[in-house]
Amino acid sequence: MKLKTFLALALTCCTFAFATAKPELAKTIKFDAPPKALKTDVMDALQNRKSAQGFTEKVVSYKEIGNILWAANGINRPETGHRTAPSALNKQDVDLYVFTTQAAYKYDPKAHAMNLVVEGDNRALFTERMKTPVIILLVTDVSKFDRGDAESQKMTGAMDAGIVSENISIYCAGAKIDTRVRASMDKTGLQKLLGLNEKQIPMLNHAVGYEK
Repeated sequence: MKLKTFLALALTCCTFAFATAKPELAKTIKFDAPPKALKTDVMDALQNRKSAQGFTEKVVSYKEIGNILWAANGINRPETGHRTAPSALNKQDVDLYVFTTQAAYKYDPKAHAMNLVVEGDNRALFTERMKTPVIILLVTDVSKFDRGDAESQKMTGAMDAGIVSENISIYCAGAKIDTRVRASMDKTGLQKLLGLNEKQIPMLNHAVGYEK
């Protein structure tokens, strides 16, 4: 009886351990190629662009996240590596980070994929009040600029981030996804979390999801 009891308890513990263990997160998430067209044209997207006031908990699919990232700052001319968003002197200084309920990832435009940076839900660093399922962070690396002083480099980087931000807004409007661009966030906390240096500056972030 004692052996049977021991085996039963061991089996129960093993079952509980497997049931509660978190699945390992993918180190890299590869996206499908972006669509060549949407049902909504550019003028409709501009007409429909607005800042969402609140979000449901509906999940944004990886397919849509990939499309948003490509529209934001993906490579649209593979032969030259040029992007959907122009940048000063083509320095391509804006990097995109994606925050979900499970982890933070960095977008790799060349591979059209995102790579795991850190596990865990860190959306609170954006003073999150709307429970947004996805947040896209725009980081400018001003070390890529070799002209001007620190202030002018930061201003140039901010303008480049603004262009990327508008790409996100227009794509989301066309794809019937809701977004809101924000400047509020814990910049120091984000730099520490992501391992950024002082030249890599969080500029803007986009809450992305589906409006209530």
